[in-house]
Amino acid sequence: MIAVVITTYNHTRFLEEAIQSCLRQSRPMDEIIVVDDGSTDNPASVVERHPGVRLIRQDNCGLAAARNTGLAASRSDYITFLDADDRLLPNAIETGVRMLVAHPDAVLAYGAHRFINGSGAIESDKHHVALTEDPYLQLLRTGNFIAMHATVVYRRERLAAIGGFDVSMRSCEDYELFLRIARRGSIVTHDDLVAEYRIHGDNMSNNRSMMLAAALSVLDKQLAGPVDDDVRLAVRDGRRFWKTYYTGELTTEALRAIRAEPAKAIRMLRQALQMSPPITLQTAAFRIKRKASVVNSPV
Repeated sequence: MIAVVITTYNHTRFLEEAIQSCLRQSRPMDEIIVVDDGSTDNPASVVERHPGVRLIRQDNCGLAAARNTGLAASRSDYITFLDADDRLLPNAIETGVRMLVAHPDAVLAYGAHRFINGSGAIESDKHHVALTEDPYLQLLRTGNFIAMHATVVYRRERLAAIGGFDVSMRSCEDYELFLRIARRGSIVTHDDLVAEYRIHGDNMSNNRSMMLAAALSVLDKQLAGPVDDDVRLAVRDGRRFWKTYYTGELTTEALRAIRAEPAKAIRMLRQALQMSPPITLQTAAFRIKRKASVVNSPV
């Protein structure tokens, strides 16, 4: 049996597309469970159009708790988690399950994704990072390279056995889980395009200072108790990676906004400077220099 858990918090406008992407799977789903995490935009009005889709309502407890609710409600052998604003491609579940069947020791299999905009138009080519070393060390060193959670298919019982998602985390709960699994079990991958991540103004990942703090907290947890030198070095590299990633993104966005929204741009730059002054200044200098070279280049 195979399940998809769709979590939603005030994303009812996208929910029909998410459900349809589950119904169009090449291998029919045995369970489609929508967990409403305290929404105020009536997701039940969408779910009731689909008699085979189960709705579970709960008070707003966060994404990790909502996913755990779906995990506890499922009785399937395999499970995938889809945010209501994203979409699965038709081969998503079948491909992931096939990988897990071929690798009996693996807890999860992940694949490739691409970006779409608010209206669903494709915004990017596929994104996939291969496994190049021990998955645990690679996740520590280079961040959450799995990137989009909906590309992942889990063995449900193995996921439940390690405790599911950490409900104390309001963001980066997937990164923490991937590290926990990689430390204890096996991760496998394929490069098939299986999911679409929607970019819009309400994405949680837009709050970069919160995401950075959460990512660094996840890394700090890895140093609890005795660890070897490889882990310590990988955590050090990971801290540098996350600071560079989020500070660079924030600085770049601030420079783009500086003409149209100067007050917003200044707030972003201040936030970036608080995160990491050297990276902010390096990124700003690079972007300004590159723009100047384009402006001054001969036509």
